Amino acid sequence: MSKVSIAVIGLHGFIGEHVLAAINSGKFDEKIQFPVKAVTRKVDAKSTDKIQYVHAPELLDPKLATELKGVDVLVELTTPTPEIFKNIEKLIERVNPKLFIPSQFGTDLLQLGTYASGFLDFKTEHSVNVRKLGVKVVDIITSLWATPGAYLYDWVGAVGITEEGINVIGDINQKFNICKLEDVGNVVLAVATFQQVANLPDVLHIASDTVTVKNIIDRYSVSKNKDLKVISEISAEQGRKILNDKLKAGFKEDDFYFYLQAIVAQGLDKGLYFSKLDNELLNPNESLWKWGKF
Repeated sequence: MSKVSIAVIGLHGFIGEHVLAAINSGKFDEKIQFPVKAVTRKVDAKSTDKIQYVHAPELLDPKLATELKGVDVLVELTTPTPEIFKNIEKLIERVNPKLFIPSQFGTDLLQLGTYASGFLDFKTEHSVNVRKLGVKVVDIITSLWATPGAYLYDWVGAVGITEEGINVIGDINQKFNICKLEDVGNVVLAVATFQQVANLPDVLHIASDTVTVKNIIDRYSVSKNKDLKVISEISAEQGRKILNDKLKAGFKEDDFYFYLQAIVAQGLDKGLYFSKLDNELLNPNESLWKWGKF
């Protein structure tokens, strides 16, 4: 079994923490050519036998391209912005990895694009641009993240919970997929170390569990000892119309939870609930790790 060399950009964020844990877990040791190169702006990051920190204040520093030249897999975990993506595309052109895993994670933007536009479209363009360079790109779609103390446990705006009560869009029993961040970290490493890269689909749908809007509300209500009341209800169709109207007026960070809630309400294969998952391709019979549960 051939080992792959890996470089990661953005190892200090939410996903990066769990990718780092997966690297250090031992699960993938037989498949990785250590050390993994981790690009960072931090000058005090300390390397180990498994992680070699590469200090790079700027992504377009020629020294960085030289340092990463010949790496098999480049993993991007940066905060998605058009400017950062453009710089990474220029870096990829110089490095020419065999596989690129972009910072997609979350909503299936192609599914969303069948009924709404203007929601992080630059992420889709980013993958397209890198494919045009002749590099294999695998978009990992995880639906909504879930982690105790944060996503879907304490940060619950995506199901309409506010200080005043619950704003419901569509069916409160609507199902959607979630992914524990530990699983996201393992999935990134499973894709990066996949032996037949050419056989990987361009888009992978991954999920730890399937839940309903009501599941999230009920857990939050119990954990916070709050009697939450429904204060407004609109249909999924109304939610879709408002979503489109908002996006046409321009993407706003303040509306992000509404966007997600409206997408969840649209149901199966509309962005956050998938009819086909690729879990078994990457972790057959849970042979590498056990999937998390909500």
